[in-house]
Parts: sequence; structure tokens; C-alpha cells
Amino acid sequence: MRIDRALLAAALAVAPASAFADFNDNKPITATVTGATPSGYPRTMVEGLNAVVRDAYPGSSVSFKPNSPGGGVQAIATRQADFTATATGTEVRLANEGVAPFKEPLKGKFSYVMQVYDNQFIHFLMTKEWAEANGINSWADIAAKKPKMRLAINRPDNPQTTIGGPYEVMKAYGFTIDDIEKWGGSYVLGNSAIGLAAITDGKADVFMNARNLGDSLVKDIAGKRPLAWIDGDQATVQKAADTFNNKADMVPKDTYPFMEKDYPTVRMWVALLAGADVPDEVVYKYVKAIAENETRVQAIGGSLKTSFTAAKMATNPANLPYHPGALRYYKEKGLVK
Repeated sequence: MRIDRALLAAALAVAPASAFADFNDNKPITATVTGATPSGYPRTMVEGLNAVVRDAYPGSSVSFKPNSPGGGVQAIATRQADFTATATGTEVRLANEGVAPFKEPLKGKFSYVMQVYDNQFIHFLMTKEWAEANGINSWADIAAKKPKMRLAINRPDNPQTTIGGPYEVMKAYGFTIDDIEKWGGSYVLGNSAIGLAAITDGKADVFMNARNLGDSLVKDIAGKRPLAWIDGDQATVQKAADTFNNKADMVPKDTYPFMEKDYPTVRMWVALLAGADVPDEVVYKYVKAIAENETRVQAIGGSLKTSFTAAKMATNPANLPYHPGALRYYKEKGLVK
């Protein structure tokens, strides 16, 4: 086949230089990773991932910048950070559409890098004292009896553990988060540690937030204040989960001593996203460092220990466009076509 040299020259002229650059070197990179709160497992995860990258590329400046999951997406879309490590389908959809807590559509300003893990389980817990006093066993009971409750739940600027989980399950059962106050109830707003502290101190009756399955703190609290899981129908929970590309899953009976059977909940995936303007080399090397150090990444613990594998990094439940740097690595390894 004869190749028109003029056309080839034109194609090379408009192609980005990164498409031909060789990233298989040890040159350092600079990046800021956000999306995690100042304390807790998300920060531990981000700091651990960053350390893997710094060791793979000596001299790199890869730092952590505290934020919320929603704030993290906003930050990478507005060039205040390069990556956010705690995004779920909730943040992706709301950011693309410009729905609260986002003030304007951010579609095209961020892209997909990798799935970090896919086993973030929302815990739907209630104290047995409150449940027995109000005759509550299930979501359907809550909808029918409209009990007064003190609900420990996250702030809406953490969309995944509010809008993307509990709020949608409530809607699937015929009520909304606003009904809690209409029924005479109140909220304890904050992360899961704050919520569990409120349960322990008798300042909350119901807890809705994410924890690792078999969480030791939940077990400890249950020994002081008897707990129960809010029962439901898996098909109804799946209806709620579908809204943000999540899935309903069953929490096994042996997860906690107080569980009488398997219970349905919303299971979420968590992803690393990058701003659209982050250089391909930076994203490529971050992805490569994580993919080629699977055992060390799993050793960070928590959800990474039980769910992370290099083979699943390219999994993209929301079908968000891949960042070119990530896509290049995945194509080289045959993880995507």
C-alpha cells in the first residue's frame, strides 16, 4: 500500500506529542491527589497509593490534599488538583449534570483513571431499643409508621454516602430524607466515625453510612448498645442502586454477631479520576505504578486488601471516558480494546 506522505505529515503534525512519547522510564512526576478527608481510611488509602508511586519513580512529588468526595471532583475539574481517589457513580453523574452539590455541569473536565475497589458497603443500622420501641424491622416499616428518629448520616457534600445510597433507598420505599424532620426527627451530620460515636453516646438511633464489612468498631459498639440491620427487599434496593450504576448485594449473616440472616444493602465501586488537563505521562505512570505493585497496594489494608486487583483497574461501571494516559496503559496490557 502506498502512503501519501503529505497526509502522513499532516497527521503527525496534529497528533499530540504524548501519543508518541516513551513513558517507560524512571523520570519523576508531580501530582496532587485529593478526595479524602483529613483523617480515616480514605486518607490512609491515598497516602499509601502515593507512596507506591513515589517509590516507583524516585524524586516524584506526589502529595495529598484533603477534601470530600464531591469536593475532590470539583477540584480536579477546576485544576486545583490532578487526581481524586474517592469518586463513585454518584459523584460522576451529579458532576456531569451539574446537580447539587455541584453548581454547574463539569462534563468533559474530568475523566476515568481506574477502579480502586468495588466493595464499599452502606451500613443501615438501628439500635434495638429504638427498633423495638417503634415496631421497626424493615424499610417498609419505616415508610408505614413514620417514626421519630435521630439519624446519623453524612453531609450532602459527600454524595456517595447520602444522595447515592440512603436517599435513593428511602425514595425506593416511598419517602425522602426531608420526611425525617417532618416526622419529628433530627440529624447528626458527619462522617461514619461521628455517626458511630453518636450511636455509642445515645445521641442517635439510626446509622446510615459506609464501613468495611465486619468493622471492628461496629462490633464493639454492638456490645454496648445492641444493634440491628434494617431489613429490606433486594429488588427494591437494586432499584435504588441502579440510579448511580451501583448494585444491591447481600451482607452475610456472619458479618456481625447481631445479624439474624443475610441483609440487602447498596454496594458501591470507588474510582480514581483525573482532570482532563493532567498530562498523559503523569496518569500513565500513576496507573503503571499501582498496577505493577498489586501486593503492596493490597497491603495498605481495608477495602484495597479485600477488593483491589490490577486486572480490575480498567473496570468502568459508569462508562466515563478514560483519560488518554490510563487508556494507553490498559491497551498496552490488553485490558481494554
